[in-house]
Amino acid sequence: MASAETKVITDADKGGEVRLKAGDKIELRLKSNPSTGYMWYVRPNSTPVLKLVRQSQTETTEPGVGRPVVQVFNFEPRRSGDGAIRLHYVRSWEKPTPDEERSKFMYWLSKDALNRRLKQT
Repeated sequence: MASAETKVITDADKGGEVRLKAGDKIELRLKSNPSTGYMWYVRPNSTPVLKLVRQSQTETTEPGVGRPVVQVFNFEPRRSGDGAIRLHYVRSWEKPTPDEERSKFMYWLSKDALNRRLKQT
């Protein structure tokens, strides 16, 4: 029996498909620019099937303001089912607007396998 893995999903996976086995974990890595205030936020109640267990970011490798980082979101499955990981890219002190950047990653889970379909909207 194969062991569980952590599957890494990035900006490059927009519109792609990733197949996961039962027990696999998801690491979602998205570019952001927190020095300007903009960061990715997981929308409340966006994914009842997956549990967000950790959130972090990489350190910038270049000095100065405006250098991008990568935000890292780690998810573990709670149960079988389907849904979406919904995120928005906003400044924490601003109210969401209709023209803000959003992402949605679709997935479905079964007892034997997790088939992950990714879509960016």
